[in-house]
Amino acid sequence: MGLNNIKRNSLDYILSDLLPVEISELYTHKYFYDYLITNNKYIEQAVNNILKDKNSIATNKKLFESPKWNSMPLKYTIAKSLESDRELNVIQPIAILQLFLFVSVYQKEILNYMEKNSVFSLRYHRKNNDLYYKQRRKSLTKYFDETSKAVEKTVIQKTGLYFDIGPFQSISAFTKSDLWFSLNRKYQFFAKTDFKACFDSIYTHTYKWLIGKDVNDTKEFKNVNIFTTIDRILQNINACTSNGIIIGPEFSRMIAEILLQGIDTAVMNSLYVEGYKNDVEYAVYRYVDDIFIFAESEQIMNLILKKYEEISRKYMLRLNDRKLNKEKMPFVLDVWLKETSQYVTQTSNIIFYNEDERNGYIEKRKREVKLSDLQSEVDIVIEAHIFKAKIFNQLKPTLMTKFNELICSFPQKTKTIVSYNFGMVINKIERSRNKARIFSEKVSSKTLYSFMDYIFFVYSFYPDFINTQKLLSIISYINDETEFSTETDVLQKLITKYVSIFEKANINDIVNLILLCAEKNIEIPYRQECKIEDKICREDNPIIYATYLMYARYNEAYYQKIITKIERIIGIKIEAIIKKETILTYREFWWIIIFNKCSFIDSTLQSKFDMILTNKFSISVTDSSSAADICTYLLGDFFVNSSSQFFEWDISKRNLLKEITYKTYERSLFKNYKFNYNFMEFSSLD
Repeated sequence: MGLNNIKRNSLDYILSDLLPVEISELYTHKYFYDYLITNNKYIEQAVNNILKDKNSIATNKKLFESPKWNSMPLKYTIAKSLESDRELNVIQPIAILQLFLFVSVYQKEILNYMEKNSVFSLRYHRKNNDLYYKQRRKSLTKYFDETSKAVEKTVIQKTGLYFDIGPFQSISAFTKSDLWFSLNRKYQFFAKTDFKACFDSIYTHTYKWLIGKDVNDTKEFKNVNIFTTIDRILQNINACTSNGIIIGPEFSRMIAEILLQGIDTAVMNSLYVEGYKNDVEYAVYRYVDDIFIFAESEQIMNLILKKYEEISRKYMLRLNDRKLNKEKMPFVLDVWLKETSQYVTQTSNIIFYNEDERNGYIEKRKREVKLSDLQSEVDIVIEAHIFKAKIFNQLKPTLMTKFNELICSFPQKTKTIVSYNFGMVINKIERSRNKARIFSEKVSSKTLYSFMDYIFFVYSFYPDFINTQKLLSIISYINDETEFSTETDVLQKLITKYVSIFEKANINDIVNLILLCAEKNIEIPYRQECKIEDKICREDNPIIYATYLMYARYNEAYYQKIITKIERIIGIKIEAIIKKETILTYREFWWIIIFNKCSFIDSTLQSKFDMILTNKFSISVTDSSSAADICTYLLGDFFVNSSSQFFEWDISKRNLLKEITYKTYERSLFKNYKFNYNFMEFSSLD
């Protein structure tokens, strides 16, 4: 079954848009999704109940007001820069259902609002007219078809594909577009800024202010009004907190866009009153919280900045003075990019044969070998490969030295330099699939090690989550062709050589690298295992503990040590849940969510889980049941009766490297530039 045969179901939203990108591949909505599909009659009943209350003229019910909707997200951190971290969130199962119901009921209003108010938007959600998930770019169709045969629906998890998002899917796509160069020719002055701590600073009540003259003016609004409902929803899924909206799911970007579009529209209208027209005297473009300003004069540019400062302040947002950049046209947006592009081009020419060189090889072989001596002309193509082993090995030290110099020249751009380099490698390999091999058929372990040594060297400079995914994608591509991860000790040697990665990286950024070690029985040196344990202990994240437990199974004694530690922690967490009726508002409840139905923990712990879950979610559904009661019933039934939960304890059920490769390629926009790749990819960040 190819991707073009996977029909889009409305429940797909919980797979594609409600998980952060940066999370262990073993945490999944898949089994909850499958459960909801089989119990779709209850979902339809819940949707109809919300619609009935929303459309009721006689009543003014507060949608999603019940305490049963309140829950605590699982907060964790990933690397934001070389010096700081960024907080992300995983929403609870009750929040999954809540957001699904909200989007189902308000989808048309949300998309209509965005279309109407997208005056400056470079990225906003639009209706997806495709009834099937399919890839429009012809060159990728075969790849996606092959991938979907193995992983089916899982390939859309965390991809954010439910809605059509555009017109630009990255800042880089915008700054390399014809529109960008046209703006550079048309206007004399440029400024770039952003909102300071945008998501963290959004006050949920300000959504009601979008349609009210002041705070008091919003008190009489119907409680089913979309902006009033947004306010309530955002608090429900974030432990009743009104300050800040959670960062993680694509849903948060969509909701933030609504507020930011309101600010854009107010800025444009204020400028119009003063005689300045958009796309005439000025042009403004905003990508999430990044604002690009083009103006005929410095006076107009400063006026626009002043308008944003004044209007955003009304919604309790502030511009980031430290990120303000003013320039006179023309100028170079990113000086580092020129040198990085040159390095990547040189590296590509050293590592890989280009298409002309490969075609020349094929033509040469045709002249040298009689076609009758081969099974078919295809055999000649199969002989061709893209990796220049001899040249690479000779110049590898030079490449590594130049890469080190590049990082030293632009230390603040380390993340994107690493990502840019990986983008070239992935794209060159992907573009050659089904045309030529990466390596020759008789490639040696020494050659594989040499190539992967360079890849790990690059990765070691910035091992964040996205770069980890790209590293694993490269490993997946190579393993598909050579099976080197199972037939040689290449990976074990590389992990041992670059073990410092486990010391310096944020544990959440390398969780899937640890998962690779678990899947391939690769042992991390003991000293670093101890440091990883310390990091996991400080993080206090059950998803990380569960993933590390899978790794620890390589050694029985070590496994027993880790499982004993986890069981002790779970016991402490359960005891900390005092008010059983509000367990969803406890962070400790996440330990039950993750380890429920785990076959590795002691049966007495599972019995305690069952008792807590049964007492909390014991409820029946009738024709008059509220949406909150229906969702409570569904959760209880799933928790108690489904053998597969939110954490995948059987690695053999998932083709993890394949799934990571698909999602990494889908999220990386490999277009523009000489090699048709782009280093700016989607993530869960604002």
